[in-house]
Amino acid sequence: MIEGLHLVEEAYKNKVLKIVLSNDELLLNKFTDVRTILVNNQIIEKLSNTTTPQNVLGVVDIIENKFELVDKYLILDGVNDPGNLGTIIRTSLALGVNHLILSNNTVDVYNDKVIRATQGAIFKANIFYTDLEDIYIKLKQNNIKIITTSLEANKTLNDLERIDKFAIVVGNEANGISNVSKEYADELIIIPMKNNIESLNVGIASGIILYGVLNKWVTLKELYMYY
Repeated sequence: MIEGLHLVEEAYKNKVLKIVLSNDELLLNKFTDVRTILVNNQIIEKLSNTTTPQNVLGVVDIIENKFELVDKYLILDGVNDPGNLGTIIRTSLALGVNHLILSNNTVDVYNDKVIRATQGAIFKANIFYTDLEDIYIKLKQNNIKIITTSLEANKTLNDLERIDKFAIVVGNEANGISNVSKEYADELIIIPMKNNIESLNVGIASGIILYGVLNKWVTLKELYMYY
């Protein structure tokens, strides 16, 4: 179940919307090829998970994604906060990393708070849950570097060399990455910080690291274009 016009429209654009419910008949007419149901305010309030419900709800397909071999991944190792997960998904998509691998103990991606925080990005991402050790073995077999964040790291994001095929791992809000992630990591890194700040929110940290890894280096082709 999703709530609000923006989310419903995003689900419709991405062809996962199955049913639309609203108290506004004109609004329902916008959605063709899906089932529409005119309801009253009492039904909307009953179905809604929010304190102040919006006047449109939708039912979407749960997409069963599978592992695909690509060059760039974001791996979430035990992220528990729904708001953080939603923010990370949206940020990852905005920066061009569409494949997210979630450990089995990460919060449910279809939690209503997660969905709202993604603002519709969830419908464009390839997201799936799995045992991380199995994935790490596959990644290493395909020469994909595993970069994990850790307060124990002796290398900062600034020290990292150019990597074209990578999987970035971020961990639990309280405990960081798991021992399995540390064991398979090719690089342990930390974000350089000032003013005695020791750590950042995992959603903020994910965005900084993704941006740094993706945009830190100028390719030879791009360098040639300047001259």
